[in-house]
Amino acid sequence: MKRIAVGFAISVVVLATVVTAGALRAPNTTALDLGSFLVLALTLVILVWYAYDTNSIARVTRDRWIREGVLTTTYSMELIGKKGDVGRTLVRIHNPSTLVVRAKVNFNFRVYGESVDSKTLYDSKELWLVFPQQTSQGWFEIETLLQQKGKSVASMMAECGPANREQQLTARLELEFSDELGGIRKLPPRSHYFDFARWAWIPRLAAGDDA
Repeated sequence: MKRIAVGFAISVVVLATVVTAGALRAPNTTALDLGSFLVLALTLVILVWYAYDTNSIARVTRDRWIREGVLTTTYSMELIGKKGDVGRTLVRIHNPSTLVVRAKVNFNFRVYGESVDSKTLYDSKELWLVFPQQTSQGWFEIETLLQQKGKSVASMMAECGPANREQQLTARLELEFSDELGGIRKLPPRSHYFDFARWAWIPRLAAGDDA
């Protein structure tokens, strides 16, 4: 766009120079005619640069909106209730931007390595809708996940030990955010395990653990 604007401006200047030189040699050219032509040529140059500046401002504004949209969207998890209960876990998607954000969330839950189903909001079958500068919150229960494999919170607490605590209940969280301007951000998968001894979701910090 900048090359086009510069090229057009140079062309107008060259044309104005050639026409002015020719007009000065013509006997019937008046100062008014010459002045009007120069004003018109200058106006064209100004309009082209104005259009270029406007386009640049719009592009910068759009880029800023995109950065403030999906790039600033985050998530958090919070386990509520007492140790040994159903293990209700709150999931929050935070959108501090001025754009509407949609989030695809997939926890990929496993009990002793075997997949278990969750609610549609947590297995990417349904998108989260997060309005500007708001936080959307949902929840799931650990007990419900365990029951699909004939387990319970009580049994998992009884079985928990150093050898198996990182394999009892795991999640491989996949997140993808998109906004109304078409911006998309897909985060690297992040693995978690639920420690029934400490009664907490523990994220794995090493990049290799998320493969």
